Amino acid sequence: GLPDPTAWLPDGRGFYVLSMMGGGSDTTRWSILRTLELTAVDPTQGTVQSESWAWYQDRFTGDATDTKVETGYTTAGGPYTGTIKTPLDFQPGNPGTALTGTYLRGEDGSLTITWSSGKWDRWTLSTPVDYPVTMLTLHSSSYEARHAWGFGSRSPIDMEGASMEQIRAAGDLTFADLWGNNYDADDYQNDTHFPLPSYLACSSQAIMVEEPQELVCDRWHSYVAGDPTVDGRRNYWNHQLGQVGCYESGHTCPDATCDQTTISELGGHTLAMFQVLDDDGVFRGFVATEASLHGRYTGGAIVAASYWMQP
Repeated sequence: GLPDPTAWLPDGRGFYVLSMMGGGSDTTRWSILRTLELTAVDPTQGTVQSESWAWYQDRFTGDATDTKVETGYTTAGGPYTGTIKTPLDFQPGNPGTALTGTYLRGEDGSLTITWSSGKWDRWTLSTPVDYPVTMLTLHSSSYEARHAWGFGSRSPIDMEGASMEQIRAAGDLTFADLWGNNYDADDYQNDTHFPLPSYLACSSQAIMVEEPQELVCDRWHSYVAGDPTVDGRRNYWNHQLGQVGCYESGHTCPDATCDQTTISELGGHTLAMFQVLDDDGVFRGFVATEASLHGRYTGGAIVAASYWMQP
């Protein structure tokens, strides 16, 4: 019989979700959330179809009221009802930019994608966890990508994703990394994890961190939303320190009178996420891209790339 071309894919896996950040200037960076669908032509090469969402510190117009849009989801049913926003262009149902290219596998375990534009990126393939996913780690690129990761499996990009209940049950996502930039500043790396056991169910479409602290100033607001029947593998994440929300609403912490119990109107940290599903369709974590674009000053335009996975 004819060979099965899926056997020619990396570990037989053709569907990947990626998070990237980069930029070549001294002052500005970009972040990208991307899907890859690989189709093998022979054991070493094939074609790539991709959907891509990109945000740039030097290209946005307006402020947070323009660059962060409501998803239609809220934390209704939780302790407080907050609005859940997403970076402009990632709202439910909004497609990314379609990209096409070719890939070439190297004997050194690399995967090089050459896009139809002529740009290229090279990745190192690995299997660092004991559940069935393959990891991509950025090796180099022609367009100043700095930090990027992806995870792939046999589960199609457009399949129905995990429910909030399934996400909450996934435990603390401690296999993680995050690189970001605050505009006209050095890139930073965060020691990070995603503490899903500390989240409460608001509804079938939203979860939020339990907030036991008496003072609003001392709280961390964090909301995750998505409906897998509508959004597939997309999720939406907002988070903000209570003291920031208080400050933005006219209170300087510690202030026992601050009543800003939800993320403030400016939306806090705003991230676009894709679920990582393994070969069996089981939720294993997120890749995420931040685009919190308020203004062109340090701290006013934040972009970041990250992943949080089960260890």
